[in-house]
Amino acid sequence: MPVQTRIGQQDGWTEVRGWSFAAILARFGFPALRLLYREGCLEPLISIKPWAAGPVHVGGVLERPLMAYRSILVDVDDAAPSKARVEAAVALAARFKSALTGVFLKSDFLALYGAGSALAFIPPESIQLILEEQAKAVAKAAAAARAIFEGAARGAGIASDWLEIEGDRDTTLIECARRHDLTIFPALASASIGQHHVTAGTVGMGSGAPVLVLPADGFKSPIGRRVLVAWKGSRESARALNDAWPFLSEADEVHILTVRTDGENVSDPMLERQMRLHGCKQPRIIVDRGDDASTGEILRRHISATGADLVVMGLYGHSRVEELVFGGVSRQLLNALPVPLLVSH
Repeated sequence: MPVQTRIGQQDGWTEVRGWSFAAILARFGFPALRLLYREGCLEPLISIKPWAAGPVHVGGVLERPLMAYRSILVDVDDAAPSKARVEAAVALAARFKSALTGVFLKSDFLALYGAGSALAFIPPESIQLILEEQAKAVAKAAAAARAIFEGAARGAGIASDWLEIEGDRDTTLIECARRHDLTIFPALASASIGQHHVTAGTVGMGSGAPVLVLPADGFKSPIGRRVLVAWKGSRESARALNDAWPFLSEADEVHILTVRTDGENVSDPMLERQMRLHGCKQPRIIVDRGDDASTGEILRRHISATGADLVVMGLYGHSRVEELVFGGVSRQLLNALPVPLLVSH
């Protein structure tokens, strides 16, 4: 049985024949798919449309696009920057019609001080009192964070879920991020009333999903009207690009920046075509010769020149025995965010 045979086009639809191809499309939830049968034909005719920005109407039924953020996870705490992060998450959930989950990182007293020598000389009744005070402080912070999150979601008419997870290690948070299409995170987060810190880069490297990193000192809203894509043709660049389609397809402007120290101004018609197929409006490719500036400095310069409110970038790094070491550009931008940054590894 043929997997894919193009047999005609009509009104923007491409008809292909084959049971196998139908199964593949159905498995991955292709957004615009019609099964047709013609007299004398034993195999189905599958009519498909290329992915397009926004919903697709098929036979009067509203369908979602293939690439969409169906679920968004946002880090919430009781600190001041959390409110802006929650408001951005709620706005994006409304825009992409996503399920929204708030996550609060809580700390455990014993994880901080251990059950060994640090507590050896403290009377048992004192330990119990300390544990109770720690639990009350964490519960109070969690309640404040939850009120911020649920109030914003309710005000926008967004259905939401709430999680309180262990924040003394990275693994629980990373496991949550792996089960969501997009995670919204500060550059650095801490477990409540705790000492452990987790970076957005760590979540991005470990989760296998995109992370939208928001500056603590404010950002433009809505996010993603002018997007700058840092492109170097690598696996990480391609992964970040593919994870950013919901933003790119709706953006008013998309700029693709590549740095070439050899000075060649080389076009990339295949990349331009891919951008157009995903609904990007006249993507502009910028080739920077680099001069003597670092790539991080070049990126900042073009953020300013284009007025970008979102940067899409592959996340580079490698693991050592006890630490994660990021590449120079990743480290520069994550340490001092000029605008929201969508990273993926």
